[in-house]
Amino acid sequence: MIEQETAPARVGPRRRRLGLAVLGTAVATVLVIGVPVLLGQGATPANAVIREPDGSLKIYVRDYQRPEVIESRLRDLDVRASVTFLPTGKQCKEPRGTYLPDNPALLTTEPPADGEEAYWRLHPEQIKPGQTFVYTLWYEERGDNRMASASVRVATGAVAPCEVVPGGPVTREGPEGGIGG
Repeated sequence: MIEQETAPARVGPRRRRLGLAVLGTAVATVLVIGVPVLLGQGATPANAVIREPDGSLKIYVRDYQRPEVIESRLRDLDVRASVTFLPTGKQCKEPRGTYLPDNPALLTTEPPADGEEAYWRLHPEQIKPGQTFVYTLWYEERGDNRMASASVRVATGAVAPCEVVPGGPVTREGPEGGIGG
């Protein structure tokens, strides 16, 4: 379930909350979900992309230093992609390409099943030949708290490399000590 403007939840010592936000390109709507992730558990590699029987792709992100792993795996699965991870408060200089209007059906979130890691679900059928999936993820970690927000776009043709400049989302302390966007 996706909720708009969800307040960050308090985090206990054995759990961390993963807040994910999808920033639409045509509108500035921010969708935030909170998903508990048990520390040290899960068989999913740090960064992975797994094809599901319905053709959708589950994208798992736990290591915010290796976007090339996801980009390479997407390419192996016939999805042309540009994947960038940035620290909070930074952004890529735009425009990097010619973007199509926002498509909320492209990347979706849903609560993971019991014992499953949090993930994004990419619907590659929404990306046509000659288009590039542009996935920019911002992250910040404070102790056991992790905040990530993402910009999801599709561009026609190639996308320029990210030239990092100041800007982008900035996380802040929540009312109960958690971090939020």
